[in-house]
Amino acid sequence: MKYAIRLFPILFFLAGCVGLVRLSFENGRLVEQIDQLEAELGGMSIEDSDRVYMVEIETPDVPPEIASHVERVWQFRCYLPPGYSFMRTSGGGRVAKEGIYSSGGFSTSWSMPAPKAIHSLLTLCTRRKDGRFEAFYSFGGSSGTSSWNRFDPGRLDNTLVVQKLVSSDQGPRSFNQDTILPVLKIYDPSGSETVEVDGETLTTYPGGLILLCPKSRESELHQLRKGETPTEFDPSMVATEAGS
Repeated sequence: MKYAIRLFPILFFLAGCVGLVRLSFENGRLVEQIDQLEAELGGMSIEDSDRVYMVEIETPDVPPEIASHVERVWQFRCYLPPGYSFMRTSGGGRVAKEGIYSSGGFSTSWSMPAPKAIHSLLTLCTRRKDGRFEAFYSFGGSSGTSSWNRFDPGRLDNTLVVQKLVSSDQGPRSFNQDTILPVLKIYDPSGSETVEVDGETLTTYPGGLILLCPKSRESELHQLRKGETPTEFDPSMVATEAGS
């Protein structure tokens, strides 16, 4: 009887060891899955659920049938807090090196606030089509194409200036919900022209941009796009590019 009493603890201990090994194995597989997911979508830790988070995906995952039709691709993983109401604006014409001044055609769409937080993938592609330069976006289940008519499609090369709100080299960034977010701006530095706007001289370039603007900043966005300075303007209303 005493041998049987000793046997039960031994069997229980062995079963616990087997379970621990199995759990360690499953944890290892889970870590691998998390690492793969972060490699695909970008690692991003949400420390404040009321802020907007964004991180660039270093190697965008684009199907071959799409990749063969585009010149360049950028992808960003975005976290949008509950109740965040924003507008997505994209288009091209002429842009300034700093700020969000732009002249030319633009398309805009509003996103209704969601009761829960949203993790979404923002994809931006550029291509040449019929002698024009086009920018395609896909974000949160919607998509669209903007024709950047003043952009020379023959200059789709490394001479272009690309300004990104976030960079894979620097990792994720977070922003408060009242900040205008210029996600990506592209321009040709060789095509500079000066214009007089709101009593000031601006140097502009052929190019385009895509940005997210919160509902609270709609009026400021319209003024800033025209090169005007809103009343009581605070530079922190507009997020700056990564590294600046």
